[in-house]
Amino acid sequence: MDIGTLMSSSHRGLILERLRRVRPETSPAWGSLDAPRMLCHVADMMRIALGDLPTKHKHSFLSRTLVKSLVVNTGLKPPRGKVQTAPEMLTSRPSSWEADLSACVELVDRVANGTANAVHPAFGPLSPEEWGRLCWKHLNHHLVQFGV
Repeated sequence: MDIGTLMSSSHRGLILERLRRVRPETSPAWGSLDAPRMLCHVADMMRIALGDLPTKHKHSFLSRTLVKSLVVNTGLKPPRGKVQTAPEMLTSRPSSWEADLSACVELVDRVANGTANAVHPAFGPLSPEEWGRLCWKHLNHHLVQFGV
């Protein structure tokens, strides 16, 4: 299975196309986030990846090795509505849809430029390539949640 990455222009283009199809009133198939909160949530993860948003590190040997490898480097999909997110990934509050969407697109481009190298709260240090895959998988997960 080909794992998507924001580092690939074709993968990034497809994920951005899908992101732009979400509307503020789009309802999720599962979970408690509405579309505006989801947009802020995925943006917050990319801010963490880029080092723009500090986070508390709660990683362990197991999460930095086996769990990281499974989540970042395989096609394993997260269970719907079962994974607890880091509180920092719920920091931003929605403003206007267009401004939040624009900020999210800009963050996707910054991650794609290879500048993401912060420490993930659960998986520890990640390379820009690993962040590119993880951010793509995270965006994909939430876009599936919203039916796009």
